[in-house]
Order: sequence, then C-alpha cells, then structure tokens
Amino acid sequence: MSVENTLRDAIQKKVVVGFTFDGKNYIGSPHALGERDGTSQVMIYRGEDAHEKRVPPTGEWSVLPLSNISDIRLLPGEAFHVGHPDARAEKDLHKVTLRVA
Repeated sequence: MSVENTLRDAIQKKVVVGFTFDGKNYIGSPHALGERDGTSQVMIYRGEDAHEKRVPPTGEWSVLPLSNISDIRLLPGEAFHVGHPDARAEKDLHKVTLRVA
C-alpha cells in the first residue's frame, strides 16, 4: 500500500501510524491530507499522547510532505491523538482533500 493510501486508511479509521521521515522513526496521528504549494502533504500529530489527566502530550503538530515519508505502517494498538491542530498547522495545509471526521 502506498504512503498516501495508508494515511487515508489511518485518517478514516483514526489509527496511529509508525513511519520514517528524513531517516528518523516516528509515530503519529494523521488528521488531514492535502497540498501545500502543489505538493502532497499530511497534517499529523507526531509523538505520543498519554490521554491521562495531568500527563501532558509529548508531541507536536506538523505538516509533512508525503515524498519524505517511508516505511509507513498502521499501529492500531496505540492511542490516537484526538486534539485539534494548532493554527500554524492548519494554515500550512492549503488544500485539504481528507480530514478526520
């Protein structure tokens, strides 16, 4: 399955993904697919979110080009980050084609 198709599946099912970006391994909760300057991108919460009171999330919102993502896989056993993207991440994804419902 391609990077884009795996991300589509993850967004539709609200499933965390594991992936390599620029040679480093990450986990994240993808929230939207779209474009920025004509390049396919994903808006994703990278890092972990404990979903427990008094435990702050240890991640950040990012908009990443799909072309720099490899080794992507679904991680259905991980907790999906249900928070909302910050204004910067929202602004960085110009044309949204799919978003978490």
